[in-house]
Amino acid sequence: MFEASDFKARYKEFKDSEDLDITVQIEECKTLLNAQKYGAKYKQALFLLVAHELYLSVNLSHEAGVVVSRGIEGGSVSLMNLSKNNKELYYSKTAYGSKFLVLKGSIRVAGIVLCESMQG
Repeated sequence: MFEASDFKARYKEFKDSEDLDITVQIEECKTLLNAQKYGAKYKQALFLLVAHELYLSVNLSHEAGVVVSRGIEGGSVSLMNLSKNNKELYYSKTAYGSKFLVLKGSIRVAGIVLCESMQG
């Protein structure tokens, strides 16, 4: 249904990634999303998750922290640990994950608005 070539066409920064790596991530990320909930935005949500995971696998350790402050002249650095237990912090590690959170939030808000408008 969703091919590595589709993903590479959307996210050209992953054009040199192995198709098998992308396909594995697509299959894994599909288990995290409900296609009915996301509707027409399902492919966008799926590909954002795939891009997030691929980026992390190449560029960051999953245990890495994010710099939250630096001392003058780089003398000290404070890190915040971004564990998978806190989804928002985990997804904020990449621009792709942050965009996914925005998309996810818009789906939830749209559902609430729809329910409220149906009540009168």
